[in-house]
Amino acid sequence: MTNKRSGWAPLKRVIQPISLNNFMRLILIGLVLSILTTFMLQFAMYFQEWGRYNQTNNFGTALGYTWNFMWKPQAWFSVFETFLLYSFIMALLNRLFLSIALYGIIAIVAFVAEFMKVKARNEPIMFSDMSEAGAAGGLSGMVDRGLLIGAIIAVLILLVGAIWLEFWLRRRRAGHFAQGVMATLFQQTWSRIVVVLVAGGVLAIPFVSTADENQEWLQRFNYERVVYSSGDDALWNGPLMTFVSNVSTVIMREPAGYSKTKMAEIQKKYAAYATELNKNRQANLAGQTVIYVLSESLANPNDVPSLTYSGKNVSKNMDKVKATATFSGKMLSSGYGGGTANIEYMTLTGMPLATYAPEMSVPYVQVVPFVKAVPNVTNVFQQKDVLHPFVGSLYNRTNAYKKMGIDGFYTTDNTQTPYPEKYQGAAKDGDYPTDANAYRFLTSKIDSAKSNQSQFLQLMTMQNHMPYTAGEYPNNHYKVKTPAVSKSTKKQIESYLEGVHRSDVALGKLIKRLDASERPITMVLYGDHWPGVFTFVDAQAAAKVAHETDYFVYQNPAAKKLAGKTPAATRAVASPSDFPALTFEATNTKVSPYFALQTAITKQMPAFANYTRNTFVDEQGKTIKEKQLTKKQQALLTDLKYVQYDLSAGKNYLGKQFLAVK
Repeated sequence: MTNKRSGWAPLKRVIQPISLNNFMRLILIGLVLSILTTFMLQFAMYFQEWGRYNQTNNFGTALGYTWNFMWKPQAWFSVFETFLLYSFIMALLNRLFLSIALYGIIAIVAFVAEFMKVKARNEPIMFSDMSEAGAAGGLSGMVDRGLLIGAIIAVLILLVGAIWLEFWLRRRRAGHFAQGVMATLFQQTWSRIVVVLVAGGVLAIPFVSTADENQEWLQRFNYERVVYSSGDDALWNGPLMTFVSNVSTVIMREPAGYSKTKMAEIQKKYAAYATELNKNRQANLAGQTVIYVLSESLANPNDVPSLTYSGKNVSKNMDKVKATATFSGKMLSSGYGGGTANIEYMTLTGMPLATYAPEMSVPYVQVVPFVKAVPNVTNVFQQKDVLHPFVGSLYNRTNAYKKMGIDGFYTTDNTQTPYPEKYQGAAKDGDYPTDANAYRFLTSKIDSAKSNQSQFLQLMTMQNHMPYTAGEYPNNHYKVKTPAVSKSTKKQIESYLEGVHRSDVALGKLIKRLDASERPITMVLYGDHWPGVFTFVDAQAAAKVAHETDYFVYQNPAAKKLAGKTPAATRAVASPSDFPALTFEATNTKVSPYFALQTAITKQMPAFANYTRNTFVDEQGKTIKEKQLTKKQQALLTDLKYVQYDLSAGKNYLGKQFLAVK
């Protein structure tokens, strides 16, 4: 009867409590798997074309760099953590092959995710990226199809193989092999519970510790934070250590002297400055439209060092608009090849990324859901819509926009405010919608505004989003002349050049359309970051250039006439966080004490270099360290940090009165 009830019974009679040899065999399996996982993940960091610390597209050289890394204490941390993960799974399931398969699937997913994110943006997977798990459908289009297919096949082989082996053992067809496998399993329930609790408890340390306690834990394994680049952090410390270092979120560390009294002083100071600014400004934006256009990956190829190409000026219309715009110049992006949501956050709120804590990587995920109010440029408008010809679930945008007061978020996956199919046309089937079609939707929304209504529109384009593939644009007119790059890189750059050219043509047509409108229209257009194709440029050595994109604040004749005067100040080099203040100055609109502070920053301080900390760039393009600021500038920076902390992580002493226009 016993044999019929359980296929394991004959094996259980011959298996004794686990011996030291069998226990060591179980340990050895876990160590081999964890060492292989650490090796794979670090290899994903090194086998890249970015040219940063030990990055190379030579397979053998990347293996050598990875081998050297494996002797560092940081690698021991990754081995330790992945071994704990395997032990946790093994104790939980107590099935050898199923445990190996589940662990292997996690390792494969991690490898593919790390490799592709570094390839696209030279950034490792961060804890904040976990919020994108629900947007897997949208993200899959950005993944290398060959690698994705290979990973799927490997996962299927692991699953099918593990299930078959477990079934085979259960049917007693493996003889002594089955006995050996059973001997490596946990024989007592209490031992499984102990391992689950111990392994799970250690793995949970980063999730239950403060950020500072987490840093102390990591420093036991020689963790050395690289504050200026998460990519370099992962190259030096390993992607797993970088991931763990950012689990415990610190939005901002409290500035010295922060108190209710101090914030009352700041409130009074900038309320008075707002009153001064508002004396000759308009009460509101009734009957006007303000547009923000985030032009995806729009960098000016003419500014890329050593790049020359055959064909017409790829940025002809951009240059023309900048020459007559109210404000124009270079914007200092915080990202390279990615980081769009962070740049967008700065342009809307006026809060620089560089003044947040290093652990704070995505404000939409880590800040917006937890604050009482999000000061942003849209607050003074009656109708506020965001247009995005892609899925809207990335970076927690849907929830963040609701918190920020956005009325409609038009995306391809939003059933309530769907992005119309007639504006989704691409240059070729399967590609992203063109800027020309995106601008058609934009102008249709402008036409729908009521004559006395203030309107804010943000358009986030997708045409120039990676990947950049050969044949993406029929009749490509551009060829790379210099520098000498690989054939695949050359094709990617040429595809990007044609895309930028088509965006530029679409921009010229849009400007003509807006110029002819009787409705006052102000448009802020900017490239969010460089694309990840100019791998011959060292993005660290040439950090300023590699983070500069074009921007302008354009106004049609009706808007200029209504504003009544041209701003006396210029902003040849701007941070994304300058845009709200520049918008209000261009439209001659009254500001709150909060945006009075932002206005003072645009007038008196150099631009924040958000790609690194404690660094600024002046109007002449000179890099300035924080300690080189004047006393007046340092005092202004201190005020900003107090305000940003109070509104983002502090006790909200400032409250609604600091954000209101009087």
